[in-house]
Amino acid sequence: MSTNTARAYTPAGLLAAATGVFGWGCGVLIIKSTTSPFLVVAFYRHVISLPILFVAWRFTKDRTLPWRAASIGGVLFAAHQIAHLSSLRYSTAAVVTILFSLQPIIVGALGHRLVGELTTKRFYMWSLVAVFGCTVLVIASSGQAGSSPLGTSLAVLNLVIWSAYYVATKQARAHTGAIAWMLVMTLVSGACLTVLTFAFRQPLTVDGHELGLLASLAIGPATGGHLLVTWSHTRVHVAASSALNLGVPIIASIGAALFLDEPFGPWQILGALIALGGTLMAMRSLPPPVAEESAERFGEVAT
Repeated sequence: MSTNTARAYTPAGLLAAATGVFGWGCGVLIIKSTTSPFLVVAFYRHVISLPILFVAWRFTKDRTLPWRAASIGGVLFAAHQIAHLSSLRYSTAAVVTILFSLQPIIVGALGHRLVGELTTKRFYMWSLVAVFGCTVLVIASSGQAGSSPLGTSLAVLNLVIWSAYYVATKQARAHTGAIAWMLVMTLVSGACLTVLTFAFRQPLTVDGHELGLLASLAIGPATGGHLLVTWSHTRVHVAASSALNLGVPIIASIGAALFLDEPFGPWQILGALIALGGTLMAMRSLPPPVAEESAERFGEVAT
């Protein structure tokens, strides 16, 4: 691999990751439109996703399943959803979203240590600019007041768990397919959330409209979006794909203004532009993802 011509991503990988992130932003709008408790939403998201992933896996050539690695990923993903739900209950959406926007910095640091992908000071500097833009956007969009130390702690925990899950997925994709990983991860995560759903006696009866929303969430953002981002991991610097995740609150805010009649005024526009500009500059500040030795260990790299 020539370090003079290598990039931090391939065009196909970047397109897949960006499309997946767009789907996640749309998923926020679907969740906001549902009326079921979060555990019920998560339960149906997994129940509907699993058959799709199983059929897709049966059409792949590789019949192996990464039970050990993906099981760890499944537990981390279930913990992320629980921490995210709990943090929203005890804190404001603004605090949770702003803290979560720090994840490119943590993922970049973990990626350097765990998968050999280098970052630069300029990447962290521009990531902070993007985080500032997200902060402006979320605060301008938030009419909620008050948060507790517990809520803030849970939001920080959610940030750490998601970052660990993201890097764990990157590591696993060096030796397993995206569909196989997603199948086992979703199975394990779904089992954890099913136990909690029944333990807390959540009502599983939903009407046709609600079921339609839950199916849309499961088929689109949950299955399609996650598959695209997972597939892109071998083709995109982990810090770059993580920085793209800052697009989720932007997409969700614009979508909420268009379809849910939520405000999106000058301050939201300013915050979105700062976040987008910072993210683009952060990605341009990344070096080629890995050296040849690390590339052989952690999958295909851009050339």
